[in-house]
Amino acid sequence: MNRPTLLTLWTRAMRLRCPRCGEGRMFANWFKMHPACDHCQFRYERAPGFFLGSAYINYGLTGMLVTITYMILHFGFQVENPDLAIPLGTFAVLFPLFYFRYARALWLAMDCFIDVNVLRDE
Repeated sequence: MNRPTLLTLWTRAMRLRCPRCGEGRMFANWFKMHPACDHCQFRYERAPGFFLGSAYINYGLTGMLVTITYMILHFGFQVENPDLAIPLGTFAVLFPLFYFRYARALWLAMDCFIDVNVLRDE
């Protein structure tokens, strides 16, 4: 099996598809993940707690977006803190819920890119 490129793995992650074959869907619904690909049987969760790292991706991106938005609006457009608190707070709560699936897919894609043995037939 040819090793997928980083771009291929990233594209599959953004489409929420299996990193090995690119065909199977990773999620059954918004939060429930399939245990394995229905097309190639690739197991998604490598070990108990494997997806804990995806929380760092989600948290990091959320924090970065809130910080950049705050800096631009507060210092660039002089929007006052009370006017920013509710919209940025709401974003900080809702965005991680939306991005949950993508963070998991990216975490798995990064693991597949770094560990060359992960994508081999099990």
